[in-house]
Amino acid sequence: MRSRLRNIPFERPLSVLFLLVLFPLRISAQSDDFDDGNDAGWIRYSPLTLLGAPVKFGFPDDGLGGKAYLFEAPAPPIAEAGPARALSYRTNVYSDFYAAVDLVGWEKGLNQAFGFLFRAENIGLGTTTGYVLNYNTEQASGGRGQLQINRVAGERDSGTIGASNITLDLNHRYRLVLVARGSEFTAQIYDLLDLTSPLAGFTVNDSASASGVVGLFNYSRSSAVTDPSAGRAHTIFDNFVVASKAPILPSVPATPHSLENMPQVVDRTPASRSNFHDATKGIRFLATTLTTNQVNSKAMRLLLNGVDVSSGLSFSGTPSNLNVSFNGLTPNTAYDARVILEDFSNRKSTNAWTFDTFTEEFLNSAAVKVIEIEDYNYGGGRFQDNPPVSGLTSAGASVNGNGVGYYDQIGIPEIDYFDHSSNVGSGALPEYRLSDFTGTQAGSVESGTGGQENPIQNDTRRQKYSARDLPEYQVARTEGGEWLNYTRNFAGGDYRMYLRVAARAPQPVLLERVTSDPAKPNQTTVPLGTFQVPNLGLMVNYRYVSLTDSFGRPAVVSLSGLQTLRLAMGGPQENATQYTMSLNYLLLVPASVAAPNIRLESAPSVLGPYETESTATRPDEGTFETGIMGPMRFYRLWSSSPATQSFRITSLQTSGGKVVVKYRAQP
Repeated sequence: MRSRLRNIPFERPLSVLFLLVLFPLRISAQSDDFDDGNDAGWIRYSPLTLLGAPVKFGFPDDGLGGKAYLFEAPAPPIAEAGPARALSYRTNVYSDFYAAVDLVGWEKGLNQAFGFLFRAENIGLGTTTGYVLNYNTEQASGGRGQLQINRVAGERDSGTIGASNITLDLNHRYRLVLVARGSEFTAQIYDLLDLTSPLAGFTVNDSASASGVVGLFNYSRSSAVTDPSAGRAHTIFDNFVVASKAPILPSVPATPHSLENMPQVVDRTPASRSNFHDATKGIRFLATTLTTNQVNSKAMRLLLNGVDVSSGLSFSGTPSNLNVSFNGLTPNTAYDARVILEDFSNRKSTNAWTFDTFTEEFLNSAAVKVIEIEDYNYGGGRFQDNPPVSGLTSAGASVNGNGVGYYDQIGIPEIDYFDHSSNVGSGALPEYRLSDFTGTQAGSVESGTGGQENPIQNDTRRQKYSARDLPEYQVARTEGGEWLNYTRNFAGGDYRMYLRVAARAPQPVLLERVTSDPAKPNQTTVPLGTFQVPNLGLMVNYRYVSLTDSFGRPAVVSLSGLQTLRLAMGGPQENATQYTMSLNYLLLVPASVAAPNIRLESAPSVLGPYETESTATRPDEGTFETGIMGPMRFYRLWSSSPATQSFRITSLQTSGGKVVVKYRAQP
């Protein structure tokens, strides 16, 4: 390891921010990327060494060509020794500071906590004081985590002063950020694929400790303290930095990349998970290195739903602060977007996010069908085809109801819906279907500071609700195996379908068509597709999830006349997915509206497995170009175009060290 000083710019009052962006003041900061494979300059703390349970500190590959910092704390031989724990810290004493570190990995299934120890003093057995900012992997059963700030006294937790529910994905890397100013602490966590906006964060105040050292730690939260398997803690950190003030950024919220000089997106429109973004405003972002290092504009890539549209990028500004724009968005489209930046030393970073360009006018048009998830059948197969809004205002006044709209309609279990719970509202206060076992709520909530619930947070409140002072009602507290029926009249045609949802655990949601009488029990169904809901960290982070077929391709569903659809929670009834979703509405869009989304896939064998050629480019319509991979490779096209249109490869050849694939549309 090389312990070195790294310069970063400092935050200053807003009134002089523009001067400092142009002429940044810089000071020294402690940092360590661990690439030299040691931790010189750190003080290791292994409290259970005398009992034969020393902490293993190591430097595994970080997966990016460097090294990371491993903490592996074994279970103690006796319970009286306390939990497995490890600490490594720097000796510099800080009061106000900015700290950040990458969370690279942790062992799945271990009930552990890890993160920063800060403002720490008297480090030792039974004497350590200060605070910790940590991620708990198993705050609730089923792998549901929580970000916390806790006081430490006598080397023990002495109370949580701030928290935010969030479940991290082991397949992602995260940047944990902490800012301390006086008695105010701000905690944030970012996905490294999107440093423009934190996934979760909170600010709290506490004055128990005024200053101390900053370090990294982990410890076991398992009740099986001495179990050699369950009582361990295992965490991998990387790219640590601490400085007396936070860095200057052109836009807030954002955080610097883990590696100095790395190009990154720090200011972008649309923001992450933007709903109803105006397509005419396109995409705008600042590509910067936060230093004098230059961004290579010719290597920059913008991919929208897997299609390379980089030829449509426009640039202005300086090479180290490029203003980038793209004006080719399609209206009424859900987007998965990815910006790939590169400097002239071939350092690359990726910014990935989701947004959509739907409009409320489009959602309200006759061609589109919107089904509110809370508006499932009632009374044994009864329904309202185009129901008016209904519910309670913020003042508790009724809007419609009594048969007008679905508010307080009573569903029949195992005919209109099925829920594992035998308690109204799935054990919570129901706010829309007041007598059903299904959980219905006005907006969504997550636990907040001090273990208390934050105020209700809504998805984007559509005008038809805000005009009547109504919330976006949703279905929540779902479990695997539960289902809801929806009977509606459909104009004949092919539809693409989207589920508007927030979730903190990945899980499938199945769409089926009821093929028997929806007014009777023991109904039969046929599958139409699956919404593969990803882990979005929080149940207030919403996005559209597309219905896919058995091959993972966007599905097209043909519907005509009176039909009953069923939304079924996939997977078993288990802790991992229990109560981890907030479902808002189904959106059915005519398939002809969406432009075809085509991508190139390849495999080493004709039988697969096929993978997306993520570096493939489309120099023109009808052509893919990609790198040569080995002596033999098989290629195919993947398309989300309507069922009435398909594409086929017309030629395949190599040229200039590339594979050139020509294709065309056919009926």
